[in-house]
This record gives sequence, structure tokens and C-alpha cells, in this order.
Amino acid sequence: MLLWRWLVNSVNFKNVKNYTSLFVRAFVFAFFFFAQVKVHAQIVEAGDNKDAITAPHSDSKVVMPTQNNIVKPVEATAKQKDAEILKAIHKAVQPVEPTNQIVILNTEQGFIPDKIRVKKGEAYKVHVVNINMREKNTSFIMDSFTQSHNTVFATEKTFNIEPQVEGVYSYQCPETGVQGQLIVVSDENTAVKVKRKVASE
Repeated sequence: MLLWRWLVNSVNFKNVKNYTSLFVRAFVFAFFFFAQVKVHAQIVEAGDNKDAITAPHSDSKVVMPTQNNIVKPVEATAKQKDAEILKAIHKAVQPVEPTNQIVILNTEQGFIPDKIRVKKGEAYKVHVVNINMREKNTSFIMDSFTQSHNTVFATEKTFNIEPQVEGVYSYQCPETGVQGQLIVVSDENTAVKVKRKVASE
């Protein structure tokens, strides 16, 4: 009994800790060593059997373009191409002087005429003349066609318009508060072309 007590008391706990740490390290080393040997053996076996090696499965597919799934833009026919070219030439080579003439007089009673009908897609030359004796320096504004002009008494202001959208558009004089209407129509029969009259008429 005394011998057992002496052995227990004389045991160095530091040595026990060292032996435990050494045992744990040896166990971990052996575990990873045998795991590595097993994996290496499987790779060698797979090298002998090429079908055993499989690539990771992926749901994404790479589709190479083929002649069937390439969509080509629809080519215009020769007639369509010619029509587009003629339209572009017509737009580029518009006559400098439109054949349609419109005269608007700014008088003391208002605009004469106060309603004008024009055809969509045609070019017009507009002449604005201020003959208002009370307001000899007025403005003429046609916002829809980005036209804004200062009209001095007995002086003519000229500009061109080419309406492309049907509708009723206004022109006005802010100083006198008068306004008129430009009515754009598509039917040639309903469009009344206002032309400048000869002074003798």
C-alpha cells in the first residue's frame, strides 16, 4: 500500500501530459497516412480503368452556333430598297422654294386668315406681315414648328414648314393676345392650299 502511494505521488504529471500529446499526434498522423494511401490506391486503379474517372456534372450546356440556329436579318426586296433610296433622295433634294405659299397678316382685328388648312407631308413657305398700326413691333410664334419671329411693321418674315403629323396647331402674337389655327390633314381634297394673291385681284 505504501508502495502504491509512493508510485502515485512520484508520478510526474508533466510526463503524463507529454505522453498524451505524443499519443494524439501519432494517432492523427496514422489516420491521415492511411487515408492518403487509400486515395492514392483508388487513383492508380482509376488510371487502369479510364471509364472510372468522371468529370463533375454540370447542368449548363454550351451550344455552338450552327447554320440552323443563326438568324439572319430579313433582307429588303429590291423594290423596297429602291423606294427607300428615292425617299432619301427626295428628302435630301427638296426644292429650296416650296410651291405652296401661305400669307398671314397680323392686323388690328387679329390674324388674317385665322384658320389655315394644309396637307400632311407637303412643304409650305409662310410669309408673316405685320400691318398692325397700334402694335408696330410684335412677335409671331408657332411653337409646334419651332418658329418664333419678331415682326416689325410693314416688314415680311418668311420661313418654311413641312407638317408631318395631322392635328390642329396654333400660331399666336403674345403682345396682342390674338391667335390662329393651322389644321394639318392627310386628305388632299380637304386641304385648302392658301396661295398669295396677286395685288390686282
